[in-house]
Amino acid sequence: MKQIDMNPYQPYRKMGNSCELREVADKKVVWPLIDHMDTATPNFRLRTITRNDLDAVAELWRISYPEVYGSVHEWILDPNEYEERVAFAEHWPEHSVTRPHAVMVGEDLQSNRIVMSSIYTKWDLNLQVEASFIAIHPDFRKGPIAASIWSNLASFYKWLEDSGAEYVTVFCETWHNTTQYIWFKRLGWKIAGIFPGNLTRWTGDEREYRGCTIHFYRFLNGGDRISTRPEEWDLLPEVSELWEFMEKINEQSSEEAL
Repeated sequence: MKQIDMNPYQPYRKMGNSCELREVADKKVVWPLIDHMDTATPNFRLRTITRNDLDAVAELWRISYPEVYGSVHEWILDPNEYEERVAFAEHWPEHSVTRPHAVMVGEDLQSNRIVMSSIYTKWDLNLQVEASFIAIHPDFRKGPIAASIWSNLASFYKWLEDSGAEYVTVFCETWHNTTQYIWFKRLGWKIAGIFPGNLTRWTGDEREYRGCTIHFYRFLNGGDRISTRPEEWDLLPEVSELWEFMEKINEQSSEEAL
């Protein structure tokens, strides 16, 4: 970590009186290696991406999540874009530390097809991971494979505890509420907010719109202990009212799955 002498400077306001503090140090999120066979669905395998998967994974995203075409996330549709961004299983000791994106794939061993992919993005110095996207092939969105996909993704957030991450976020789209239900009611994440017009989305025929996203969060590895509490925040009355209402809503979030 680059050392900067900050002794001559002071924060705008002394914060951290309502939480634990720690020394500033170099911080790293290290991606956990995934290779998991589901005993409940023995023909389903969840594993880390390899270079041999690139064409199949990019094609899966095109058929399952084409709305990202023309957006900042368009790179997931192009197999050539993965080379410098993604951690590959073949180079795990290095890539698990240095690559900003991890990709899991779900493989149907019976048909020898990749039927699911999920992408994660990390910010080391914030010890943060974003569960950026998940795509399930339209032919596998129902049935035992779909059930196995969701149950094993719940497990992945437990595995993420070994990565050192303290804060995990996800955003859900508004064209259906299935993923909203999964993350809020089944996985126990908390609502962080709604971002109207947050991301451009493709609607076909070289036309696009700005789509709304719903954001959720959860803490890992005691990240909540070093997070400031409302008693030391300086909020407008309207913002304070919004926070109190969100807290009431988030009491309805279940954590049974974790």
